[in-house]
Amino acid sequence: MDHLSPTKHFYYSYVGRLYAFAYTSQRRSFLGIPQSAWLRLVIFALFAVSLIGRWGWTAVGLSVLLWLYVSFIYRRAQRKDYNKFVADETAVPPHPTSETLAPNEKTAVRASGRYAVTDKSNTVLLQKPAHYWRVPLGDHIVMVEYRPKRFLYQFFGERTLQSVKRGWILFGKEPIPTLAITFLEVWGQEHNSGLWYYIGGGPNDELSHLKPRTIYFSFEDTAVLNKVWATLNIATENTEN
Repeated sequence: MDHLSPTKHFYYSYVGRLYAFAYTSQRRSFLGIPQSAWLRLVIFALFAVSLIGRWGWTAVGLSVLLWLYVSFIYRRAQRKDYNKFVADETAVPPHPTSETLAPNEKTAVRASGRYAVTDKSNTVLLQKPAHYWRVPLGDHIVMVEYRPKRFLYQFFGERTLQSVKRGWILFGKEPIPTLAITFLEVWGQEHNSGLWYYIGGGPNDELSHLKPRTIYFSFEDTAVLNKVWATLNIATENTEN
């Protein structure tokens, strides 16, 4: 983040705070009603009072603008799953000799994006505990505990992995170091019979029918981020070759 200009850093912090506010106010409630609904009610009451009390068109106009602004924030935040990923265009991929995870070595991540089991899927945001690891044959697994002892997964391999980008998720006061992993999705409700895509077999042209999916790994330790990035980078290089 040190190379970002003060203006860009302020903008990223501003957007992150908005997404965090929208997320928490949608999920927290008062008297059984979400805080976001209370906020809209207060703004509507302000509009009604300014209109009935004849506070002037300036007050009425400001209350309308505030309503439109808050509604825009919630709609946009919900459409973006309450976070925004920004790629670091100055990031240099790890060197081929960089330290990687050993096969079957699990590492903790904070997972965002859509994960699934065979009969359902769910979108999570900075969820933990979540673990990522690579099996000896080179395929990659992500396991997210979204509820106590309830897990969601994603799977990808060299054939389905498309790109790995380093950047930040904008959520909260400070941007969070994150890897964005894009792959062809082969797991979930729509792919009950498609597990063989990432474990081997099947014609390559079948991959053209799969849709891309992006998930996110966020980290508190930059060293762990670089180690995971180096592990994923091996797969992307093999795909390109």
